[in-house]
Amino acid sequence: MTKTAGDRCRFRPPAAGATVVWEATNYCNLACKHCLSDSSPEISRTDDLSTPRFLDTVREMTSSGVTEIYLTGGEPFARDDLVDIIGAIDPKVAEVYANTNGYFITQEVANALSGTALRRITVSVDGHNRESQALVRLKPASFDRAIAAVERLLAAGVPVRVSHVVHPGNVDHIAEFCAEMARMGVEALVINSVFPAGRAARHPELALPAGRKQKLFDELTELQAKYEQLGMQIDHSLGKPQPSDVEGCPAGKSVFFVAPNGDLSTCSWLYKLDPDRFRLGNLEEASFTKLCAGVEAMMSPVRELATACPLPMLSLPVISS
Repeated sequence: MTKTAGDRCRFRPPAAGATVVWEATNYCNLACKHCLSDSSPEISRTDDLSTPRFLDTVREMTSSGVTEIYLTGGEPFARDDLVDIIGAIDPKVAEVYANTNGYFITQEVANALSGTALRRITVSVDGHNRESQALVRLKPASFDRAIAAVERLLAAGVPVRVSHVVHPGNVDHIAEFCAEMARMGVEALVINSVFPAGRAARHPELALPAGRKQKLFDELTELQAKYEQLGMQIDHSLGKPQPSDVEGCPAGKSVFFVAPNGDLSTCSWLYKLDPDRFRLGNLEEASFTKLCAGVEAMMSPVRELATACPLPMLSLPVISS
């Protein structure tokens, strides 16, 4: 079989060890229009992985070569145990990264995160003011809570990155937004346009016209150069993607995914595409090590499809074990 080139891998696994992308819960106190996972306050938390199994699995993962854990959601800090889970990870063995909307980041939580394995926390701020953020996050107070979280985390010495999703209601205020983040002391920004998946697929009005995207790309290029000199890094997803530096498909080798209910998969994108096919098993029922024994049987026919990411080819009839 001749392999196709495939798409660029969506992950950047570590040079040594493995990355686990872990959706700690799909529950969120907000129901944002642009949410990729359709999270909301209506999502039940009854099936979320239990605290004991979460802790046991983290210990097993780090002892078996996992060096990076990305905690996302939903809103991961809606879990009362998340700070304890992060605190249980040995910072000499693994690094933790987390995303949050800021609502649950009290000063006590920020202080507790300082000095742990948490290397960076990404706070979502999707407006330059309360009104523009409310266009997608629906609650004006969400802006206040996010900004307060950034201030508390920085005061506690926790490295902060701010994630900013551009939409028609804030696109003309990017320079103003970047200036404010720099003034606050934020060291890194990541700026993305709305991706049409999850709830965002039902809100096409959030998309930017192609011409406006190009103008934004040019503006961001200038802002990157300006703020790099001032010590703030700006990354964005606009423009032509850079060539991948990941050889082959890392799923099940240096990348794994854990769903809120404890399902273990080799890749979050593969799992969301077909959870039945790309489910290695559930961590409430078996250990990480035991479930990993099924990786090769699952991934060998998939890796035969492409020299890079096989996702675009997965609808082809050649997928057969």
